[in-house]
Amino acid sequence: MFSRLATLLFASLLLTCAPSFAAPITIDFESYPGLDGKLGTSDDVPAHNMIWRLSDEFATMGITFVRGSLHQSGFFDGNPANHFLSSDNPIISLGVPVFGISMMSKSYWDATLTAYGASGNVLAIHRLEHFGPGTAMMEGLLSVTTSEAIASFSILPDRPNYILNLDNLVLDVVDVPEPSNMLFAGLGLLGLVMRAKRRPRPFA
Repeated sequence: MFSRLATLLFASLLLTCAPSFAAPITIDFESYPGLDGKLGTSDDVPAHNMIWRLSDEFATMGITFVRGSLHQSGFFDGNPANHFLSSDNPIISLGVPVFGISMMSKSYWDATLTAYGASGNVLAIHRLEHFGPGTAMMEGLLSVTTSEAIASFSILPDRPNYILNLDNLVLDVVDVPEPSNMLFAGLGLLGLVMRAKRRPRPFA
């Protein structure tokens, strides 16, 4: 009985500590989060109707633009009201546990998505090779997944003066278990184990 409860305790703690994937963060750049720090709610702030250098507009969500410019035109999808990243190729810092990134590109050039860890080490790279660089726009999806949390990422062309058009950023995030919940779960199961140990066994 004790052995069974000890196994249950160990398995439960492992499950409590395991990452739990939350709903992905999706950014279409049509709005910024309002005071509640979330997108898709009533206090969202409409994106600027001009070329705009991004920085901390998404900081309440744990997303900060080190570099990146927002544009508005129909160049990306034919909709003149559409906002997308262009001109200033993005570098983004993350303050949330992200394990996957995807973003659409519709550009004239090759594009490379590089994900970095907390120490600046490269975790993953995805290169979208154009069928004929400079000849026409090519649409494609840049995407990486990692086993280590991504601290920052960049999406860059082969040359600094080349321009990429990027839209619809999706970040796969995990919920971090509350330490108090982990402690209470462990203490509760430990109490069950100790109670089972003290219970007298019947004579054969």
